[in-house]
Amino acid sequence: MNGYLGLSRRDVGAGLATAGAAYVAAALFAIFNLLSGSGSRAGPVPTLGMIVTPVVALIVATVVWRVTMPDEPNPRYGAIAGAVSGAVSVFVFTTLIAITAAVIGSPPGPPPDRTVSEAIELVAFIVGFGLLFTLPIIAPIAASVGYGYERNLASGQN
Repeated sequence: MNGYLGLSRRDVGAGLATAGAAYVAAALFAIFNLLSGSGSRAGPVPTLGMIVTPVVALIVATVVWRVTMPDEPNPRYGAIAGAVSGAVSVFVFTTLIAITAAVIGSPPGPPPDRTVSEAIELVAFIVGFGLLFTLPIIAPIAASVGYGYERNLASGQN
């Protein structure tokens, strides 16, 4: 994988570590929705989250590590890159869910009955709600994963 698309093992490793953390977080959110009784109203979103979230996190974290990280492992930069990866992953995932909800149709009716402005409002509402309630949980988890990953790499070089 070294050299393919300019990616290194370090970039892909960071993506894999972040994807694993994202999967655990998505599973915890799905369990919370199930136990709180809102799982039946959420429809396929928790299941979709467990499938799509790790893939989104893998891609986002790999790109963030490739673009932003210096050559030498640094745990502080890893924490920042992890938090950025988590924030961007939440934004991308909530946007995908919102667009899916706007296209497939949800109340107040199927897509032909909805105007473009109503669909945009729905997307903005879902993205805002997702960022407001999940980002405070995801960002620290992603930052700690990034810190731990870079710390592990730095300790291996000494």
